[in-house]
Amino acid sequence: MRDDDHLPIELRRAVDALRETPRIRPEWIASITERAAADRIDAVRSPANARRWSLDARVAIAAGLVCVAIGAGGMYLALGGRSASPLNAPTVAATASLAGNTPVRFTLVAPGAVKVQLVGDFNAWNPVALPMRRTGNGSTWEVEVGLAPGRYTYAFVVDGRLARDPSAAQAASDDFGVPSSVLLVKGGGT
Repeated sequence: MRDDDHLPIELRRAVDALRETPRIRPEWIASITERAAADRIDAVRSPANARRWSLDARVAIAAGLVCVAIGAGGMYLALGGRSASPLNAPTVAATASLAGNTPVRFTLVAPGAVKVQLVGDFNAWNPVALPMRRTGNGSTWEVEVGLAPGRYTYAFVVDGRLARDPSAAQAASDDFGVPSSVLLVKGGGT
């Protein structure tokens, strides 16, 4: 008894046809065999004409250096390194722009944190742009940012992990895998 005896006859015929070994035309086999033999003979007679993959050493070295540079830069940013690069410029711009915008003070109680940063729509979610300062009590972190009137979503980066502001409303969308907070800035205050 076969496994497919319960199938209708048309379906069994189709299954039988699929189980048959495909027939390869003899002239196809001959042409492939001839071509392989010719390639083998050409490779023996003239190794320069043999098919092979090659890569210029200069290109390989340059590609490796680019990969190392990108990896090192990514690690530097991920670990929160500081430099005189343009990535630190938003900190200056944010504090300098307090005069024309509404000053907003962000605070977070995180007593065990080593490093806290503010990220959001207002700084393109750049964790280097707005580092927070530990206050005198040692458990609260704060930063003041000048913001134009509008709606902003934001979060804190606490020791490399995103965390929402527990004292603010949660934003409706979850763009980074962690719920973010929402802030409405009016013309005269928050």
